[in-house]
Amino acid sequence: MSSTLLEQTRAAHEEIERLERVIVRDLQQEMKTHKDRLHQSHRVKSWVETMMDSSGRLADIYDDKDQARKEEIVALGGQGLGGQTVFSAFYDRMKEYQDYLEEVVAYLQSFYTRTQPLQDIDKMIAKVEADFESRWNAGGVQGWEDRAVLRSSQQSQNGNAPPHDIDLNIYDTVDKLLEIRPERLKEALASLGLKVGGTPEERARRLLLTKATVESESDDEEQHIYNPLKLPMGWDGKPIPYWLYKLHGLGQEFQCEICGKYSYWGRRAFERHFKEWRHQHGMRCLGIPNTKNFHEITQIEDAKKLWEKIKANSGVNTWKPDVEEECEDGEGNVYNRKTYMELQRQGLV
Repeated sequence: MSSTLLEQTRAAHEEIERLERVIVRDLQQEMKTHKDRLHQSHRVKSWVETMMDSSGRLADIYDDKDQARKEEIVALGGQGLGGQTVFSAFYDRMKEYQDYLEEVVAYLQSFYTRTQPLQDIDKMIAKVEADFESRWNAGGVQGWEDRAVLRSSQQSQNGNAPPHDIDLNIYDTVDKLLEIRPERLKEALASLGLKVGGTPEERARRLLLTKATVESESDDEEQHIYNPLKLPMGWDGKPIPYWLYKLHGLGQEFQCEICGKYSYWGRRAFERHFKEWRHQHGMRCLGIPNTKNFHEITQIEDAKKLWEKIKANSGVNTWKPDVEEECEDGEGNVYNRKTYMELQRQGLV
């Protein structure tokens, strides 16, 4: 059983369509005996009953008496029936966590005041905050070292860089950076929290590497798309939602031998490909017209057999004048055209 109502709806519709095609194919076959016709009737009846059961389940789902389907559809948009979105719930939890942290800080301050009554806690907190700000600006906070490089790059792009910062966008090589005063190179490296020692060439090379690091990180963020399920890409260049992937049955593979064993994903793409150039080209190579009779035929051998059968059936109904046209002689004898012409050439009639 499918996990969601939308998936159950899709599966039921697909089952009904599949049974319809099966019934049509079965009824197209002419049964020669009464026993075969009876078995065929029982098969069709069983399939029709299955379709009725599926239709009944669909009717119950669409009636939605328990509002389950409505809740599921609304949940796909990130909103509950009460009007509260999942994002507001997330931020409410974040607010609760922030309040919790503030209570912890207040408790620790109170505890320190009670255990160290002669200490100036405000002065100590100000010193800690100043130390943190200096380490943060220099990229010395563990786990956030790259913030200083990114901030410097952003300031350069916005034109708000400090006086000792260097706009690396106008310098492409180390030789160009060496034209800058060595003291300014040292100041730029120090502002980024990098090593300032070494020769001028090493400093310039070290500073130029920060530009390459920032550019590569920005490129990686733009190019890397998280897609662990290997979902198809949508019109916006991002993977389509998983529920849409399941709704259209894009996980089903249909392979067509006539198209060179090309794979089509999803029932819709498979049915549409019979009118596309790839399948039409394959049928032309086989010398078979691409008509509705060959719909759903994907194997070369099946297509050839069906084409031979169609040609044989069409030949039965073809008018053959030599055999079927009747001629009468002067004495009232009736012959077919072929026999009459032979007798006439022999002078017998």
